[in-house]
Amino acid sequence: MRPFIERLKSRKLIMALMAAVVAGTKAYYPDLPEDAVYAIVCACMGYVAIEGAVDAVGQLAKWLAEKTAAKPPDAEL
Repeated sequence: MRPFIERLKSRKLIMALMAAVVAGTKAYYPDLPEDAVYAIVCACMGYVAIEGAVDAVGQLAKWLAEKTAAKPPDAEL
């Protein structure tokens, strides 16, 4: 089970909260420009994409480190 702090930093949770905030704002202020809504959504999607790329690079680095550590020192590449 993941710790509570890690769950709060979850990308799914952040996106769900931002969607709720944008939907609530749009409900209370129907004259809110669509461009502002799209800017908020695009910024959140960019954040998620960047964090996903950071996670992917971290996993690749971990895999490469494990792979190179498993080879004997006299093995050729």
